[in-house]
Amino acid sequence: MFILFWFSLMPSSLNDFRRSKLFRAAVVVPILIALIFSLFNLTAPNDPEKISSNFKLGIVNLDASLELPLISTQAIKTISRSLPFRVALFRTSDAAKEALSDGRISSVIIFPENFSELALSDRSINIKVISTEHLTVSETQIAKQLPSMFQMGLSTFISNLRLAKIENKPPNNQMPITIENEALYKANSLASMPSPFVMNFVTWLTAMVGSVLLFLSTNQITLLNRAYVRTVVPVMTMGASSFILAIVVTTSTQQWGSFFMLWLAPWLVSVCLCWLFIGTYTVIGLSAMVVILPTVFYQSVLSGTMIPLTAAPDWLELIGTWIPFDSIGKAYRAIIFDSDGGLPYLWISGAAFIGLLLNWSSDIFRGRMKRRW
Repeated sequence: MFILFWFSLMPSSLNDFRRSKLFRAAVVVPILIALIFSLFNLTAPNDPEKISSNFKLGIVNLDASLELPLISTQAIKTISRSLPFRVALFRTSDAAKEALSDGRISSVIIFPENFSELALSDRSINIKVISTEHLTVSETQIAKQLPSMFQMGLSTFISNLRLAKIENKPPNNQMPITIENEALYKANSLASMPSPFVMNFVTWLTAMVGSVLLFLSTNQITLLNRAYVRTVVPVMTMGASSFILAIVVTTSTQQWGSFFMLWLAPWLVSVCLCWLFIGTYTVIGLSAMVVILPTVFYQSVLSGTMIPLTAAPDWLELIGTWIPFDSIGKAYRAIIFDSDGGLPYLWISGAAFIGLLLNWSSDIFRGRMKRRW
């Protein structure tokens, strides 16, 4: 009986939906969001190596020691060889600061006037590093790490120099330790790295926008027909938007073997989220956006695809600890990098059940109340 009732609603419900002024928007907008957001983010991914090689370090050598050759010159050569940065030399600290202010360089290191004398003594050396936070995010992040890098590298250089002086031997410039770098999971292309973030954000954004448009476009439909449309249409619209997302991701990452998982996983998640959102709208209206909107846009942090959740602000980390938003991002990473991880089926099925329950029970209750009055 339930199946017959379900199919009896299909023609009239969908016809009522097609007559809505927002019908086209409810169908097309989620697809456009998936296409535009994924296309513009994955066709111009950041290259970490290129970012590092374009970081420009300003060096000011004020060393006026009588020791020749100047040890500061040797230190500068060591820095230039060991770091992947471009280097610019300045005669004065004021000139370097002006260049830093103008954005022509990204950070400054200043060697003091008595650097060579102190290097051959047993006293500590104070080297000044000047950074700024008004440049790009990548430059600021790299500059924040420079003081500890310089302290470690130059301390090793000076210790080696002092040991050579004690032993009356020339300093050994060879590194005593070599690093063997192995990548456990390697990105297939530059676009592979931001793909989990793009997939996660598109999933949430299409579910939110699609559910709002579907809610508004079905308000004038009779109650049970409305509940039916709000159940069936998300499967179609989220399926289409996830299909477009999968095409863009597989094309940009060249991972065609993962196409079906890249389509099915976002499809499942976005449908469940759409059901949850529209069920919430059915009960309390669009005022639910007060909670849903920030939840969607904070996914850049909560998903764990851009930064670890433990690096998030304390209040967001607390939310992420209560609700495992990052498990969806981990599942998307597992698809892209063929690593361990799976969708939180219990959580997303629970969200879908709550949304469908709110959707149908609210309309059934309202229908009975209308008949009673």
